[in-house]
Amino acid sequence: MTAAVGRVRHVHRLLDANGPFASLYFDDSHDAPDAASRLEVTCADIVRDLESLGAEAKLTSVVAAAILSARPRVRHGGRGLIATVDGVLVDEDLVVPPPRRQVRVSELPYVVPLVEHPSAVRTYVVAAIDHVGADIGVHRGDSVHCETVEGPGFPVHENNAGIHGWGDNGHRVQEAIRKNVRAVADKLTEIVDHHDPEVVFLIGQDRVRAQLASMLPERVCARVVRPRVGARHTGVDQVVRQAIDLELGRRLVAATDEVAERFLREARRGSGGAVEGLAAVCKALRENAVSALLLGDLADATVHGADAATLLATGIDELAAFGEPVTRTLRADEALPFAALASGADLVPVGPDLRILDGVAALLRYEPLAG
Repeated sequence: MTAAVGRVRHVHRLLDANGPFASLYFDDSHDAPDAASRLEVTCADIVRDLESLGAEAKLTSVVAAAILSARPRVRHGGRGLIATVDGVLVDEDLVVPPPRRQVRVSELPYVVPLVEHPSAVRTYVVAAIDHVGADIGVHRGDSVHCETVEGPGFPVHENNAGIHGWGDNGHRVQEAIRKNVRAVADKLTEIVDHHDPEVVFLIGQDRVRAQLASMLPERVCARVVRPRVGARHTGVDQVVRQAIDLELGRRLVAATDEVAERFLREARRGSGGAVEGLAAVCKALRENAVSALLLGDLADATVHGADAATLLATGIDELAAFGEPVTRTLRADEALPFAALASGADLVPVGPDLRILDGVAALLRYEPLAG
């Protein structure tokens, strides 16, 4: 499955923590002169929401401190926070602000918006190349690790006609450029193997980019995208940033569509490779059979649960076979995604065009047990 779909960072923190959890998603844009004062107002509103939901003072203090202590930066986007009295578990920038502020205090964390409004924290590489070398940046959210590669080849300019092989030193220039591009290819391959980025963006001169792509091993070349904008001397400017955001968004949509299409194929075949509806999905989660959980509109549906995260059911009697008493009634849009994460499944948000029973479905690792 494509790595862009349904990945929630720091899952182990969520699974190991004890509730109650405060889960909040809000517009955190800093693109106006009064952004700092607006953030203070937003924080006060969120604290009031938490208090009205019964959050204790220590939990509201943790949340307020996290909201106000973040380093401000000019951006348009959202933010997702999940915290307990022991501290912040998830603090993610979201590429697109949520359409409305969401604040919850509940026994389980609410993670659905983290996959509905994708995180800005995705790993990708930008290599800005010319005939001398390259500036290579590994991007992860606001963090950028940069390396510069300067190849050993010289000269890289011809006496008369430029880089076309017609000057007096044309062959020497072509060989020098080839050596420089080879040095970039080697370093780029090393970086990709180490950081495992989702995409590698190559910007710079078309001819040199094509030469570089031809030298990369297939495992790296398969990740390469060559935007029609950018140059080494300008680096990742606003135009390049827009091209990167568009490509990352396109990949997320494509990956989500691929999962939806797989579900429809399996459902039509009736092979047991897919199920839909609360009862069937709970059963598959209990049997650790879910590879991808498809999340539509679960509304205010609830499920019964035992202490173990994956022991969920729509009826109390269904859990009796496991010798586990029902200990809680949970919101389905919190319990099912949490159980899926606990079992290593992906979370895949789907739109209203994919009609699934009860607003939830699953692709399975194997066919569930009969009964």
